[in-house]
Amino acid sequence: MTRLLNAKKRLSSIGLEIDAHEFRAVQLMQSSQGINTVAWAIFPRHEGHVSDEMAELPTSEELHWGSDILSRRGFIGNAVSITPSHSESSSHILELPPASSGAPIKQLARMEVSRSRKCAPDDFELGYWELPAKGRTHETLAVAFPRTTIDQTIERFESAGFVPVGMDLMELAIQRGTHTPDGEVENEINASLHIGWESSLAVLTLGNTVIYVRRVKNGVCRIWNLLVDRYQLSPRGASMLLNDTEHADKTDAFAKLQRAVWIGLAGELVQELDVAIAYVSHTFRMAPLGTIRLSGYGAGNQTLIKQIDLVLGIPVVDAPYHALTKELARQQNVPSLAGRLLVAYGLAARFDQ
Repeated sequence: MTRLLNAKKRLSSIGLEIDAHEFRAVQLMQSSQGINTVAWAIFPRHEGHVSDEMAELPTSEELHWGSDILSRRGFIGNAVSITPSHSESSSHILELPPASSGAPIKQLARMEVSRSRKCAPDDFELGYWELPAKGRTHETLAVAFPRTTIDQTIERFESAGFVPVGMDLMELAIQRGTHTPDGEVENEINASLHIGWESSLAVLTLGNTVIYVRRVKNGVCRIWNLLVDRYQLSPRGASMLLNDTEHADKTDAFAKLQRAVWIGLAGELVQELDVAIAYVSHTFRMAPLGTIRLSGYGAGNQTLIKQIDLVLGIPVVDAPYHALTKELARQQNVPSLAGRLLVAYGLAARFDQ
């Protein structure tokens, strides 16, 4: 009986997200009872290994160092699911026949994107999906990455002993991480605002389909630099303020400083989110607005939530990654930790890899 039950369990790859500030990792187990978190970890980058060459990627030495930490934190195996760098990516809205037509959609999409990028059709990797119909118009959203960038990324991870089994778009990882167990309302527009270190991402969905992505050039590194350079906070103090970590020394002055440094970034993020929602609402006029989900750094930040309410008047809810919040229940400030781990969770949740 024990062997039969174990056979029904499936271990995910390690969902691994790395930015210029820290490593974030999640591993999941799927069984007949649902999804549970096997291990999670957040730890800062090893500054001694930061390199200008392929600067968005850790060096092989730093990846080795990160791998050792993951093994000590309870992660199993070395299979990883990662996201490619967005610096060289491109997004394209294509008017193509519906998939049900039997037309060679993949080939048509590749030719259209190659013309747009002015390169050979085999110079890039392509991801695409059909968008909800708007009258008689059938559109496909395609995202392309240079094949050389993909190959270099895989090679870097393999040189450190990892086995990359999947490379997924961040917007799809975010959608997967915020997906409700019972599914989304079919015709409802929902938005996710993922606050990154150097840039942020607004992802809008109609039902379960990602229909629009807007990249925001700023992230929380500008707040970090302000705290460290202008206010002379230690990295530990800046981290506590940035992530709203509860601690005994949190004073009114600390709370005021936190609000002050977030106000500028919050206004900018909400303005970009407003543009994205206005565009999608105009495009899908009959679809009602649902909720906004915050993730990344500052998830649950009250200054940002108040700014969203002031400008948009759309309710902000916690992203429903239940398997993760259950595991984090014993930690302080669960919303902040869960928000930062969202992409890693969404990467790990690809049990088809």
